[in-house]
Amino acid sequence: MKPIRMMPLAMLALAAPLSAQQAPRTLPAPQAEYEEPFSQIGGVRELRDGRVIVADPRDKIVSVVDFRSGTAAKIGREGSGPQEFGLPMRLYAAPGDTTLLFDPLNSRYLIIGPDAKPISTFRLEDETPRRPQTPPPGQGQGRPQGGPQISLGGPGFSPRASDARGRLYGEGSPISPGPNGPVVADSVPLIRLDRSTRRMDTLTYIVLPKSNSQVSGSQGNVRVMIGGANPLAPRDEWAVFPDGRVAVARAGTYHIEFIAPDGSKRSGPRIAYTPVRMNAAEIRYEEGLRNAARATQMSIMVTNNNGQRSTTAQMGPGANAPPLEPLTDWPEVKPPFRAGQASVWARPNGELWVRRTENAQARGTLYDVINAQGTVAFQVRLEDGVTLAGFGTNTIYTTRKDEDDLVYLRRHTATEIPLRGN
Repeated sequence: MKPIRMMPLAMLALAAPLSAQQAPRTLPAPQAEYEEPFSQIGGVRELRDGRVIVADPRDKIVSVVDFRSGTAAKIGREGSGPQEFGLPMRLYAAPGDTTLLFDPLNSRYLIIGPDAKPISTFRLEDETPRRPQTPPPGQGQGRPQGGPQISLGGPGFSPRASDARGRLYGEGSPISPGPNGPVVADSVPLIRLDRSTRRMDTLTYIVLPKSNSQVSGSQGNVRVMIGGANPLAPRDEWAVFPDGRVAVARAGTYHIEFIAPDGSKRSGPRIAYTPVRMNAAEIRYEEGLRNAARATQMSIMVTNNNGQRSTTAQMGPGANAPPLEPLTDWPEVKPPFRAGQASVWARPNGELWVRRTENAQARGTLYDVINAQGTVAFQVRLEDGVTLAGFGTNTIYTTRKDEDDLVYLRRHTATEIPLRGN
């Protein structure tokens, strides 16, 4: 492996520009950059000793990178055996520096030990109750728009975050069985699973965009598509802090709802913003983003042929795929923040980073950095070509892309930042 490029520690905190105190801050220069590129980074997990586990779903490789020594080692290998993975996607923290690797192709999770070596696998459907349990009185929130409690044929949710105790958090399916076939809801439960107690709790409900899911066909041949809504349709997003606190960014009235580990809730004030009005230039810009995003999107197809279930996956649209058909349902104005799993991040120091929408002329990526009171403490702008990849204890991970679309992982050292207004 090539050595890691070390960079001077000239700055140890997010630096505010001298020209304007309220202008967006910039990240400190990266301390180090790993010189071996990745094709795609699906997840980053920092270990206590500073090493970083990285999942590359395009090349189907999981590595542990040591920024201090400039080396990396592979973890496991592709396959369906007890210590293998079919498609490495997301990484979740578990107690004792253990990591869970989500493997959708094998419909299971690979457990990676503190020594960065694979241990075993498990499937959620083998160890979870059939239906999420309702929070204790006074701690939950009623279903606002009729979201279903379980998905068809599954444990009820798809995890996308974890806390330091290893509890998994995910959304329920918007599709539920009905008397005349599947029913589509416009909200889904946000569910917490404690694997040690096999308990599933519904913490709140997440409002989805209209037309996010479509069901077609008859009772014997049903086709379900989830996630087909306009990319600028407002959607609630959320993130989980290591201590189990959950922050939900509400898109309808841009504010943050905080959910404590015991299920109690409080809401921050509405966050002021100036909506960006859609016009021809904005539509061209957004259509460009739609087509560019296809390269990193994955399609997973599950088929059941006479009881024999098989799963296949494809990265990107495939060779010689034509451009997407232009959308005709663009909203009048852009929502306050982008939808997607990489839109809202919970930094271990208590900050919530929310990726804002901007006009087509803006350069880079702008984040609102929100404090524990739910107000914007400051903003951070990443430069063009740089993407936020994750957070460590006192570190920030970003990627940069070269002219061949290869991705390089970078580490920024950042001390705790006093939040203004606290």
